[in-house]
Amino acid sequence: MRHFLTAALLFTLVSTSALAQGRVTALSATSASPTDLRAWDQEIDQMVRAGELRFREAARDPLLGDRRHERFDQYIRGVRIFGGDLTRQTASDLTVSLFGMIHSGIDIDTTPRLTPEAARTSIGGAGGGTPIGDPELVVLPLSDGYHLAYYGRVAAPLDQVSVFVDAGSGAVLRQYSEFISEIVAGKGIYGDDKKVSASTSGGARVASDTMRPGPITTYDMKGDFARMTNVLNGFTPVAPSDVASTAGVTWTDPVVVDGHVYAGWYYDYLFKRFGRSGIDNNNLRIALFTHPVKLADINTAPANVVGLYYINAFFCSTCGPNGRGAIVLGEGAPKNYFGPGIEVKPFAAALDVVAHELTHAVTASSARLNGFPFSEAGALNEAFSDVIGVGAAFYYEPPGNAALQASYVQGRDLTVPPAVIGRNLANPGPANPDHYTKRIIGGDPHYNGVILGHAFYLAIEGGTNKTSGLAVQGVGAANREQIEKSFFRALTSLLPSSSTFALVRVATIQAARDLYGSGSPAERAITQAWDAVGVQARTDPTATLLPDPAQPYTGVCNGMATPHWLLYVTVSAGSSNLRVTQWKWDDHSSAEYGNSAALRLTGTNSGAQFAAAFTGCGPGSDRLVAQSDACALFCADLLGDASGSTQITFTAVDDAGRTLTFATPRVTLLPR
Repeated sequence: MRHFLTAALLFTLVSTSALAQGRVTALSATSASPTDLRAWDQEIDQMVRAGELRFREAARDPLLGDRRHERFDQYIRGVRIFGGDLTRQTASDLTVSLFGMIHSGIDIDTTPRLTPEAARTSIGGAGGGTPIGDPELVVLPLSDGYHLAYYGRVAAPLDQVSVFVDAGSGAVLRQYSEFISEIVAGKGIYGDDKKVSASTSGGARVASDTMRPGPITTYDMKGDFARMTNVLNGFTPVAPSDVASTAGVTWTDPVVVDGHVYAGWYYDYLFKRFGRSGIDNNNLRIALFTHPVKLADINTAPANVVGLYYINAFFCSTCGPNGRGAIVLGEGAPKNYFGPGIEVKPFAAALDVVAHELTHAVTASSARLNGFPFSEAGALNEAFSDVIGVGAAFYYEPPGNAALQASYVQGRDLTVPPAVIGRNLANPGPANPDHYTKRIIGGDPHYNGVILGHAFYLAIEGGTNKTSGLAVQGVGAANREQIEKSFFRALTSLLPSSSTFALVRVATIQAARDLYGSGSPAERAITQAWDAVGVQARTDPTATLLPDPAQPYTGVCNGMATPHWLLYVTVSAGSSNLRVTQWKWDDHSSAEYGNSAALRLTGTNSGAQFAAAFTGCGPGSDRLVAQSDACALFCADLLGDASGSTQITFTAVDDAGRTLTFATPRVTLLPR
């Protein structure tokens, strides 16, 4: 077998500053282990006194009146550690739980050689646009260690980009996109009657809901793409004429009707279900933008515009009239554009999609699951938006198969016929995983998010996971509120920004225990659901190997024999730092389909080769910090044979000097 690294996941880190080593501990101390909880509580208090942890905010629990939740950020010599934060839950001055990523043993020089002005220039150049504000000096944890960096945001022509540059050289370390009343009658996109909460301005009715404590404004950008991007980036302020309006007594634009009404329903869902006052729990204005482009222009629009403003909806945490968040609802696509016989509706058509995007705003004001797409936190951000979006749909719409009826397919109402581009949480298909061993770090974060979404479904409805074969006794659809509250409470009150699936497991179980008691049906169901999807404590190193679910058999790998496969590989460190010393492929071809007798092919690679190859979700290095990931995408063939199997075994040394060996599951390579 031959293996070639593809360019699809390459991410090159260039740095001239000294790299600091250290240790990160995934903290999940709860009352279930009182000795550990007391010890960590004392350690946290000591870190606060020493200035290593700084208080950020505190809030009362809207579901449990005697509970208080505090959030702290970690600093080293006055410099914030990006993603280094924790939460503490207390009841009657007693600590109930602690969750966070605690960094220790970092020996790093926090004096930058680069000036803030030079850093701003580097950030703007990397992001391809205009820097927004002044950069912040931070300590940036990456998979190979800790870097002193400047962090800033850039307004790009089609995006807002967060950029980290080396504080010594200005070289790019990482970058990623930030794009995660009066009653008037109207009809929605599917022709259903709705009541639009509006106000009167200048003799017209405008889509400004002032009847709810948290105001909601829906803007109609009338297909003016240039103005849309300037408003999002803050170059042009919104004007009264941008607010969607109608002169008559009936609203004639169904896109505005659906988007505005669904945002109001979402506000009500947050309050009625979770006791939350709006997206930030302080009635921050909800801002929605409709008609960012003209549907008639789709055939001449660049592919990146189509992918962002037509067949997409997104949330931007720093956009909008107050600079604190807005969602943009894509225009959709006409019949046959996306595929034969398929029409993509405007993205305002689906309640769960509007709720999904607005849940990103909730996350941005609470857990702040960091925007790194190449991390588990990025996938969890998408996952929570999926399950709360689905929860909102079930709250207002009856379950069923017709349009505007709730289902576990996130986004099913976006297309006619339905569910063409949705994510099925009940029955994940080949394009989405139902188990943690099928995760891909470095790809689309929505992909891994379905692992959490499927656990959510199983905890409610029950069932058996297809991969593990483990059965779950759900709480039942009549009690879905218990699971929704447990997941939402974990998101908004318990989780830190650099959460992993393992931390979410403990936090959702703790939330259920707090709300419904130890041994309750909700706690049992959530525990069983995480077991079924394979999420456990992240203590030992693991690895996954998976053919690309989007194109498992493809002709894009130059120089490869046919057939060949694209293979995603993820290596995840547990509770210890690792130094990879070697990795070994073990391939078997099959005589049943092939042109030759069955073959067994092996190949051993060094730690240096690991560093050169595994650059897909972080800097290439043979060292892997605890709780971090390294990943790569390979093209592979079986020397012309049409099927077989493959597996990779890794050897590494941990902090204690012990040699560890761990392997991916053996993957069957089938003919296509």
